Amino acid sequence: MGTNTNERRGLFAAAGSLIAAMLASACCWLPLTLIAFGASAAGVSATFERFRPLMLGVTTVLLGAGFYFVYLRKEQCAPGAACPVPNPRLRKMNRVMLWMATVSVVAFAFFPKYAWLFAGDASSMPAAARSSPEVSLEIEGMTCEACAVHLQQELSAVPGVVGASVQYDEARATVAVDPAAPPKTAALLEVIDAAGYSARVSQQ
Repeated sequence: MGTNTNERRGLFAAAGSLIAAMLASACCWLPLTLIAFGASAAGVSATFERFRPLMLGVTTVLLGAGFYFVYLRKEQCAPGAACPVPNPRLRKMNRVMLWMATVSVVAFAFFPKYAWLFAGDASSMPAAARSSPEVSLEIEGMTCEACAVHLQQELSAVPGVVGASVQYDEARATVAVDPAAPPKTAALLEVIDAAGYSARVSQQ
């Protein structure tokens, strides 16, 4: 088996690890993308979050395989056969591509840690809503700031809601309601459940 074949296998493994890393972080970047295009992100974050540990494991295995094929696996030739001479320029390019894939994998794998840079501020309440009655909810299931932005959008769309603030770090949502026609608490909980999270009314 020639070195070029090994390096091609290494690059295929690196590409697979990149795809797995993208899927592992889809719980954060995919809702942001859908929201940016005006599409519903209901349930997306929770769905991908369930598979995140598996995808990160696949990412690690494939990336390790990529480095094994490119750097460690030795050229194998049949007895008496001439081994192909590797192209130094191609080998160098392949290794550069492997390292570029590695950087991209790390960026995607850790995206939930810095998603707040792209998610915007979900904790701000519209000024016009600050004097309205509020309902405080404890949220479970949020995995990054993108979840908070998604949930803020869903809650703000409920009839009778005049503003919503979602604090990811506190796992809490504050909903300002129209005093003349407030939404039922059950309606708020239903929207949160449909978005892939769970909630209860805060007792504080």
